[in-house]
Amino acid sequence: MTDDEKPYCRLRGQALPQPEVSVKCHKPDLSTICIDAYSSLARGQEALDSNSTDAFPWLIESATQFENLGETDNAIQAYIKAIEFANKNDLVEKAYDLFRAARDVYEEGLIEKDPALNNWEIKQELMDAGQTIIDKIEQFNERTPTTELQSELKAAVLGGVTLKKASPKEETRDLIISHGRSLYTKKAEEYKDGADSYIKSGMVKNAVTLACMGALADLMLGKPKDGMAYLTKIAAGSGESQTFNEHPCFEWTKLVFKALINRDEYLMISVNKLFLEIPWSFKDDREFARRVMESVERRISA
Repeated sequence: MTDDEKPYCRLRGQALPQPEVSVKCHKPDLSTICIDAYSSLARGQEALDSNSTDAFPWLIESATQFENLGETDNAIQAYIKAIEFANKNDLVEKAYDLFRAARDVYEEGLIEKDPALNNWEIKQELMDAGQTIIDKIEQFNERTPTTELQSELKAAVLGGVTLKKASPKEETRDLIISHGRSLYTKKAEEYKDGADSYIKSGMVKNAVTLACMGALADLMLGKPKDGMAYLTKIAAGSGESQTFNEHPCFEWTKLVFKALINRDEYLMISVNKLFLEIPWSFKDDREFARRVMESVERRISA
């Protein structure tokens, strides 16, 4: 939109610099994701103002949507808001989990030579967020050895957020780290490798379910386009695309993606119904798919 011949974003309620518009606003097909990103950010801010932990899922949602838009700086800043809130409430493990997610986005941005990261302020804000976690851990561990978490953070922050994992000085860890993003990354790799193995062995029907789970892991990482592209590629590359297209799990997975992208609550009725018709071979795959389905349903209805 324009206001007095100047670029103006109604969603954000502000005029935008022309360079930012040129970089971020030239893909009309991404407008839905852009709206979702700022809407999630606004709801996250509302939760922050109310001192509610509901802020975490909204800010994470916003960060992943900004990442899909290629707006690395906004993604990192959304994570930083969540990190600061976690520190404020002494949720050090949550803060560390968020820091690692933000750090991953920063690293990927550097690899892609994202011009937004040329701004020293983004890097400094991320380093400051990491330093606050270190300070909090030191308060909790005044009489204990340096933890692996603290060692890694110091290496990342003091090294200017260059990702070299530090070797812990102690074998025992005082904190157990649960990193959801790493979990889904690992799941995506495992499922996709399994699907490739089954296809090479000529067991295409068995490969379909694993390929679908791999695509859903991409979805949970906030990369629906990558997940759909993977499904299209593996179905065509298997040499038996008909087998893929006729499999109920393949049809169900496509509906899950469609429901999320279109924010279609009614379509979720069909998703839940079709889920019950899938011939699951393994309980773990069924449980993974169920968790993804429930997560998508919550995101759509929120």
